[in-house]
Parts: sequence; C-alpha cells; structure tokens
Amino acid sequence: MTRLPIRRMPALAGLLVLACLALAPPALRAETEVYGGLGIGYSTFQVDSIDFEGSAFANRQFLGFTWGDYVGVEAGFIDFGTVDDRIANQPGQQSLNNGIETWGYNLSVVGRYPLNQELHAIAKLGMIRWDSEATLEPFPLPAKEDGTDLLFGIGLDFRGSGRFHVRVECELVDIEFADSWWVLTTSVMYSFPFGR
Repeated sequence: MTRLPIRRMPALAGLLVLACLALAPPALRAETEVYGGLGIGYSTFQVDSIDFEGSAFANRQFLGFTWGDYVGVEAGFIDFGTVDDRIANQPGQQSLNNGIETWGYNLSVVGRYPLNQELHAIAKLGMIRWDSEATLEPFPLPAKEDGTDLLFGIGLDFRGSGRFHVRVECELVDIEFADSWWVLTTSVMYSFPFGR
C-alpha cells in the first residue's frame, strides 16, 4: 500500500515553518528556534461497541518552531501502526480477527513551561487528519475511514547543554467512533536558533 502522506508531510511541514518565519517581524524572528525530530512509541485503540482493543508500535516525524520559552507551532506525521484483536461473532461461531491500521498528519499549538534550565513541561492542542483501514479476516477487503479530529497532548522536554532534546509525550485523539485512542512516544529532537 502506497502512503502518500508519509512522503508529503516533511515537505508540507517545512513549507509551513518557512512561511511563518518569513512573515514574522525581525524582532520576533530573533527569539525563534526551529526544531525537528523523530520518535518511536506505543499506541492503543479501543472500540467498546465491538469489544475491540489492541496496541501497536508507533513512529512519528515532526517539525516546529518556538517563540521564546513558552509558545510554539508544530506539524508532523504519526504512524499509529496496526492494532489487532479478535472480536466476537454470532453465538456458537468462531471469533474473527480484526486489524486496524491508522496514520495521520497533525498541526498543533505547543505551550512550554520551563521547570529548570534543562527540563520543560509541554502541553499540546491541535487537529489531526487521519486515515484508517480495518481488515476483518478471513474477508480480504479493507474498510476505509478518515476524518479530522482534536488532538491533545502533554509531556516533558529534556535538553542538555547542546542542541539535542529528548521528549516524552502522551497524546489523545478525540475521535467519535473510538472510546480510547492514544499514543505514547519518546522522540529525539535537534534545534537551532533562527535569525540570531
């Protein structure tokens, strides 16, 4: 399966960052830091109506920029992986294996609060455009879903003496048909000042 969003997201996020920086006044650009990162983690997906619950390996890529110590904007792509579970069929019949594969790209406002010189608490609020494919074995044809929903996140950002960061964060997608959909990731980031 070809995933066009995976190839497009780095370019789209980069264009967004460059456009915002170009429109910012010189005084604001002097306090701006640009960053990018890659992360891996763990996602869970739960739908109570069909008694489905599963987890999978997840990975992410993102680009962003911050103004000073407190506010930033971030764009990224998340591959939530494929979660599998067996769901109940008719009484007396064998249960069926159901797999849900999901990915999406998001745009968020990120708030940061410095706890000390090296550690920041972060909170994130944004939107995610997601696509999902569910396959019910032994039926070969997948059922496709897509949508745009709210994304919430909290985490910690540790920065040593250099430009590398380590971020741990948990994000929740507020989606109608799922009772729980969240992802926990650890990311390595690299940042550099812009306009200083």
